[in-house]
Amino acid sequence: MVKIALTQLKPVADKDVSLRNIEYYAGTAAANSADLIVFPEYYMFYSQYKDAIIKNAEALNGNYINRLKEVSRTNKIGIITGINEVYDHNYYDTAVYVNDGELLNYYRKSHLYDAFGYRESDIYTYGNGPFKISKIGNINFGMLICYDIRFPEVFRNYSLNDADMVILISAWFAGPMKEEQWLSLVSTRALENTTYLATSNMIGGGFTGITTFTDPIGAIINRAAEDEDIIYSIIDTDRISTVRKKMPVLKQRRPELYKL
Repeated sequence: MVKIALTQLKPVADKDVSLRNIEYYAGTAAANSADLIVFPEYYMFYSQYKDAIIKNAEALNGNYINRLKEVSRTNKIGIITGINEVYDHNYYDTAVYVNDGELLNYYRKSHLYDAFGYRESDIYTYGNGPFKISKIGNINFGMLICYDIRFPEVFRNYSLNDADMVILISAWFAGPMKEEQWLSLVSTRALENTTYLATSNMIGGGFTGITTFTDPIGAIINRAAEDEDIIYSIIDTDRISTVRKKMPVLKQRRPELYKL
């Protein structure tokens, strides 16, 4: 079993403030025996303006990631958070996984939020993954970001490649029906793939919050309320096995019939 800490935090506009907060919450989670702590999308710093992104974005070998490595090493805890990444003169909305003082994986947001009158592609470049499975203890997991939740194919890709859990970092904009959509989607994506789904969502500044931890049967078994918070949950592979015996949908697929 693995214990995961999920944060629900307000956006910050300063990388040093972000790192201080990460250090504080990582220490708190480690003191509560968590193996992994997750922070929201954009948590390196948040801006809707491309000029600010260009000014503050960093490479994967930059100072921000190096300091995350130090926090991970000092507190003996895995860290997943959102960064604004620059690579080859392009800017990406990226999730990084740091553990044991090393950058073990990264994921560049594949589906940009060009919807509800907003155009994320005016700021960021489309990422192409990589859709690499990471490991924490005996748990295999994949990483996704926010708007990716509306695309079931990427979740199915992870579940067919032995993921026990998907971790989705998010800054889910508030709006009519947006909270209901979020709750429906987190439940459905976990249920249809019989995997755990852990989210860390921004709150305040026009974001909904509703950080959640969803069971492989689709039940939201833990969630944050209306304030900044940190919640803890257990990932148990026996629970995954139990659900998949009751509902073996992954084995019952008939891919020869589907054109995707």
